[in-house]
Amino acid sequence: MAFDYQSVPRGVRGIIIASVAVWIMQLIPGLGPLITQWFALIPMQTFGHLQIWRLATYPFVHDPSGPFHLLFNMLTLWMFGTEIEEMWGTRRFVRFYFFAGAASGLLSLLTVISPMTWLTPVIGASGAILALLTVYALMFPNRQILLFFLVPVNVLIAVAIFGAVSLFGSMQGWGNVSHLTHLGGILFGVLYMKAAPFLKFSLENVKTKELARRSSAEARKKADEKNHFENTIDQILKKISENGIESLTKEEKQILEQASRRKKDNGDSGNVLPFRPQKK
Repeated sequence: MAFDYQSVPRGVRGIIIASVAVWIMQLIPGLGPLITQWFALIPMQTFGHLQIWRLATYPFVHDPSGPFHLLFNMLTLWMFGTEIEEMWGTRRFVRFYFFAGAASGLLSLLTVISPMTWLTPVIGASGAILALLTVYALMFPNRQILLFFLVPVNVLIAVAIFGAVSLFGSMQGWGNVSHLTHLGGILFGVLYMKAAPFLKFSLENVKTKELARRSSAEARKKADEKNHFENTIDQILKKISENGIESLTKEEKQILEQASRRKKDNGDSGNVLPFRPQKK
């Protein structure tokens, strides 16, 4: 599959650019450790100091010791995210990506037990990427992918393999990988797809009710304005009947002119004015 920059939708393109830009800044001496310190998902800082923004920023922070962590995530995002964003639209896709990252990170935080891990930073977009891959698998269950870009396998089987590895890895404490974050991404992807029809129905109901409410409010506003205007006209005409045209103020004459224009615009040739305004 040849890479065509112009064919990459805005959401995927923006996430890739932001992630690469952050990784490059991480390579700058002095700046890199600060980025990890302030934007990685550190349990103590996130919960202990209420730095909740870390749930949204940690997917953009990757391992600065080598490009493979970032490269794998961004290639997966490009290959599977492009088609999903084209189906969903940019706004929904980007929202999903951020919520997936936050949800997968939150699971890893909620299951932290050892005091030592409260200071261990979690970095990388793997949780959000696995959530995206899970959604792709549920949308296109019969498709095949290249597992680790080498082995052809059904996409559902690939997700099941990742899930099993994440589950056992979290139980056994394999390596320095946050397996619970990966597992959280897969679980979020499944829950999202199960809840998506209900959420869509609920949102459509909310939009329908909101449109009806706005339409009703606009109709009431126009009716109130019409009644007020007509009552004002009645009072002016009554004043003319009792005291003559000469008793009208300049503002009252302007109101009568507006009434005549409104009547004409509505297709009525009649004239509200009992006089013809003189041009000066």
